[in-house]
Amino acid sequence: MTQNASSHSWGFNHPECRGAAALLFFMDDLARVVNQYLGNGQLSDEALADAQKAVDALLSRYVDIQAAPGAFNDEAIELALETVAQADGTSGAQVALRMSPRLEGLIIEAQRQARPAAH
Repeated sequence: MTQNASSHSWGFNHPECRGAAALLFFMDDLARVVNQYLGNGQLSDEALADAQKAVDALLSRYVDIQAAPGAFNDEAIELALETVAQADGTSGAQVALRMSPRLEGLIIEAQRQARPAAH
């Protein structure tokens, strides 16, 4: 994972990156990594391979700091390019993010709990 931006802006560097909060920081960091490698139409096999390495390194970093051991340990996230139909009848590529149902469920629950309750 490259550290182009200052390291303090990565979620895994925040002292409160623990438990459910770590899942939210992880999603922000994951989006940042994917956009860094695959943003602005950079949807090539080479860019995908580089992005996958960065995502693997990011996940490993969250495991190493024990941010939420029950969430990140023994997990993997796979990036893939998928072809999608466009409104004009042409097709284009988009990035698909595949993670285990367990990790996905934990992230969804953390996001749900982080939202303020509707009145």
